[in-house]
Amino acid sequence: MLRTAFVLTAGLLSAALAVSNSLTVWLPEQGQTATLSSQGLTAADGGRIVLNRPAYDLPFERPISGGFVRLTPAGKTDPARLEVVQGGKVTASRTFPEARYGARLQGTERGPCVSSTETDSDKSITRCFAPDLKTEWVKLPGQPFLSASGKVAYTILTDWKLEKPAGDDVDVIRRDLGTGEEVTLSYRVPLPGQTLVVPSGMSDPIDRRATLGLAAELPGERYLVCANTTIPKDPCRLDIVDRDFKKLLSLQGNAYIHLPQATKDGSKVFYLGNTLQVWDAYTGKRLSSIHDPLWEKNRQIPLHAYLTPDSTQAAILTAGIKNGWPDSNKMTAYLYRLSDSKLLGSFAVKP
Repeated sequence: MLRTAFVLTAGLLSAALAVSNSLTVWLPEQGQTATLSSQGLTAADGGRIVLNRPAYDLPFERPISGGFVRLTPAGKTDPARLEVVQGGKVTASRTFPEARYGARLQGTERGPCVSSTETDSDKSITRCFAPDLKTEWVKLPGQPFLSASGKVAYTILTDWKLEKPAGDDVDVIRRDLGTGEEVTLSYRVPLPGQTLVVPSGMSDPIDRRATLGLAAELPGERYLVCANTTIPKDPCRLDIVDRDFKKLLSLQGNAYIHLPQATKDGSKVFYLGNTLQVWDAYTGKRLSSIHDPLWEKNRQIPLHAYLTPDSTQAAILTAGIKNGWPDSNKMTAYLYRLSDSKLLGSFAVKP
């Protein structure tokens, strides 16, 4: 009887350890789940996810209907390449010789959209294709933000290109891609009762202007925007607006480098700089802020953050430090419960 109990206990403990060394997470950039384990990150479609490079050095990926699309930026000799991945296999591919400067990728239900800047020019063009990458269904000037449905495009107008006087408001053009109808909207960047302040040492107010950046689309035709200025070190105030760019609420805290992403159901948004922050997308309340002293103690820096599909847990992938740079040969996944930021466990991850 004792032996049976011991065997059962050992089996349960073994199962618990197995669970703690893997976690199912959501990949917003691919629109699918993946399993993070000691062997790496494997997507639901069987594809292996690159982990040993920081986010800024990875190909751009965005979800589309039935899969996701990947844009590999141009190299010294190779042109930019766009690939559609469905069921773990590349089903369509094409090169973009013109996308050598400032290429940007978006995914919609109708197919991918690529924005690129012409050689030796600041003129941008956005082209959208069907999933077979053969049929072009819309071509737009600039680098607009397209809705996930592919029915609406928002273009943020920058006053320095329009030769307008610097102001506190930013104009936004909403274009219905079905009818072609355009509506001009306006968004005030400073908070009510405030105005942009020119820092001491700046002789010309043109050095500091209001800007907007669209970060993510949320359920109910809502959008997360980054409201800040042209000063690089100014933080990004995160506001949620409706389709008419009427402000609904602001998130607690600021973002500096990376724009947040939405969770699977769009109820939360999150981003990782040197701290993982998670917000409620309906109230703006910051639900979690994780910066574990254990990372510094182990001489590690955070590389990537992943949330579970139900947004109850987070996995933060860290790398060691070698000569001041991330050492991807020493990666560790730390698992946290988001309700109280409690560390649940950790395991080494193969590069």
